[in-house]
Amino acid sequence: MGLTCKICFESASGQGTQARITSCGHVFCQDCATIWFKTEAACPVCRSAVAGLSALIALFDHDAGLQSPSLGFDDEASESGGEISGSGGGEESQVRDSPSGAKGSGVGSSGASENGGEPSSTGRSGGEGAAASADRGRVADCLQRRNCDNEDVQVKYVLGKVAERWQQVMVERARLRVQVAALEKAKQELSARVQHLTDENTVMKQAMNVGIRPRGGASHSRWDLDSDSRESDYYTETRLQGLDRESEMNAMGSYLSNLSLSEIGYASADTGYSPVRGASRAPAKVEERLSASKWELAHTFTMHSGPVHGIAVNPSGNLVATASWDHLCRVYDVHLEEEVAVLAGHLLGLYAVKFSPAKRDLVGTVSSDQTCRLWNTDTGECLRVLEGHTDEVNGLSFKPGTHLLATASDDATSMIWDAEKGISVTTLKGHRHGVYGVCFQPSGGHLVATASFDFTAKLWDPRSAEDVQTLRGHLEDVIGVDIDDSGTYLATGSDDKTCRVWDLRMGHPIVVLQAHSGEVKRVVFSPYGKLLATTSGDTTVRLFDTTTWDCAQILSSHSDHVFDVAWSPTADFLVTASHDRLWKLWQPRVPSLRNSGFTANNHQRYPASQVNSDVMRVERMAMV
Repeated sequence: MGLTCKICFESASGQGTQARITSCGHVFCQDCATIWFKTEAACPVCRSAVAGLSALIALFDHDAGLQSPSLGFDDEASESGGEISGSGGGEESQVRDSPSGAKGSGVGSSGASENGGEPSSTGRSGGEGAAASADRGRVADCLQRRNCDNEDVQVKYVLGKVAERWQQVMVERARLRVQVAALEKAKQELSARVQHLTDENTVMKQAMNVGIRPRGGASHSRWDLDSDSRESDYYTETRLQGLDRESEMNAMGSYLSNLSLSEIGYASADTGYSPVRGASRAPAKVEERLSASKWELAHTFTMHSGPVHGIAVNPSGNLVATASWDHLCRVYDVHLEEEVAVLAGHLLGLYAVKFSPAKRDLVGTVSSDQTCRLWNTDTGECLRVLEGHTDEVNGLSFKPGTHLLATASDDATSMIWDAEKGISVTTLKGHRHGVYGVCFQPSGGHLVATASFDFTAKLWDPRSAEDVQTLRGHLEDVIGVDIDDSGTYLATGSDDKTCRVWDLRMGHPIVVLQAHSGEVKRVVFSPYGKLLATTSGDTTVRLFDTTTWDCAQILSSHSDHVFDVAWSPTADFLVTASHDRLWKLWQPRVPSLRNSGFTANNHQRYPASQVNSDVMRVERMAMV
């Protein structure tokens, strides 16, 4: 079999010695193995642990066995055969040469002549017979010994094959022992991992039992954290580092487990649930409007010749911008009751429009002409043309407090831009199909959320351009995406006729809203996260109360798909955009707005002179 020692590289099987094999499958001669493993406890080839010389397995080299010296029967049989054949040949020659009648006389005469002429034929025949009998006995012995030696050769051959097979089994056994050791190590690692996850799950359950309570009726499954003064530290130190799910769950579990019952407490039944963790409390006037039981249509605007696909309200609350498939963006001042700018320059239809939260006179639009344009609303001048996408651009979002702008495109990417310099900062790649919606995380967060035609929404860290979380569950294209003011909850709207609300700390949906009978397009949280507005192909807008997730209001007046919705910063109105070429303004029915000049007459404008601008200014300052 040609076994070679891995130390001296000589034959591992010699005269009177046997090869030795380790459990890791390496072969050594007996001398080298004795010297090495007398002081070492590891294989010299692969450094695997070896218990000692006694742990080595002895192997039989069948090649040496087959090459063992002969017993000499072949030479002896050959020599005996020669003698026999010579003797027999003499007799046979004598028999053949002498006639039958003269044989006795020939022998007799020979014997007579040898014995002085006396006849001695009888004695001569007796001596020759004894010699022949002895020769025949020797031949029989040689033949018997030859048969026995042939049997020995066959036995040795069989034993050699058995030894060869045994050696193969030993090598295979050593290999299997190595595999068993590796599997045992993997088993221990998995056991430790399972124990770690079990402990983590226990911590999370304890935290949920202490500080998190179910909200809403039996049909919903929302979880809410009670407010705590240390929330900002938790999000600043943990959440804003990229939303790694495992590290965040560990940090959150540790954070909650360190809170005492007196620090957390429960919300009383008469005051309702405590606000969402991280969300600031709305001013009284804003809270009153967001809690209104009825939203009424105040005015309908006919300003475009094509479907109105996007709509936005500026941070000051006086300008409404609309994006239409007629290639135009129009800016309307609801206080002055006049159109203040017509933004023309796109070569194809517009899909979305957004105001910059950092600059009051900056607005951005995106179009199917594969570009994003930045405009000055005071002059109507195009300041920048952002080019880089290779397909239609569907959505955009400004990052509060910065010059960053994100765009979403059918080229399956989202791009981050420096709006001040007009250059691309990074590209987010990971979706399998077109990206339709995009938004930045508010409250100082660093994440970007995208909605895609691949039925998923993703969270990104734009600093590393990495996909940190994928939200799966929708059965059709995901169109709209928005994150509430606390940066905790994300809403997605889909063509599967549902809106899902996700807890970004857990990465799971907390509620699935199935009130619409048509596709859900864009979804937008109200200021302070009190309400969630969803637009739909069923021609309606629905407002959901985020404390119970009940449908608080249905806004029904459009005659075609309602595609976008936007809130004023103080919640004194909201606006909707539809494919019926109209956009509408809605007002909550509350005492503070009864004399504000808004009217339910679809054909009458509300006079700016009756709007209490001082009150609105104070409320906006309080909101900031």
